[in-house]
Amino acid sequence: MVKRVKQVIAALTAKITHDDRLFVNRYLTSSEQILFWGMNLPDQRHVLNVAYTALRLAKAHKNIDINLLVRCALLHDVGKIKGDVSTMDKIITVIGHRFAPRWSKKWGRLGRGNRLMNIRHAFYIYFYHAHRSSTMLKAIGASPKVIELVAKHHETPAEHDPLELMLLRKSDDLH
Repeated sequence: MVKRVKQVIAALTAKITHDDRLFVNRYLTSSEQILFWGMNLPDQRHVLNVAYTALRLAKAHKNIDINLLVRCALLHDVGKIKGDVSTMDKIITVIGHRFAPRWSKKWGRLGRGNRLMNIRHAFYIYFYHAHRSSTMLKAIGASPKVIELVAKHHETPAEHDPLELMLLRKSDDLH
């Protein structure tokens, strides 16, 4: 619960610095940057925090593809498009998932409209943003490895998952 309160505060106070912009420019192609900057500011801040944490965690490992790890961290939530879901609807989805995870996943529907449809849309994005992100990345010709890891970042870990995916998941869980 404390983690979720911190996430709300972080979302409401999110900022992007000049150094953050340089970091994004360093790791992402121009097409990938368009997707990155197409997210809400709180989601941009979140993925930057995930990327910085992933870099710190990577220092303890050998044979890490740092470029792949950082690109995946910066792109893993691009399916959360600016203006698509309000902060309040995101909060509702987190609460709904906490108390009724199976129901909330089934109840979500793609497509905005009236207030009820917007909430259903928020639930859909909450559960299916990884697939949406990977589809968007595929459409711009991103690397197959980036697409694969982004698509799997919320899946149950498997025995042979690449280390970059494991570090992405761990970093995402920390934020």
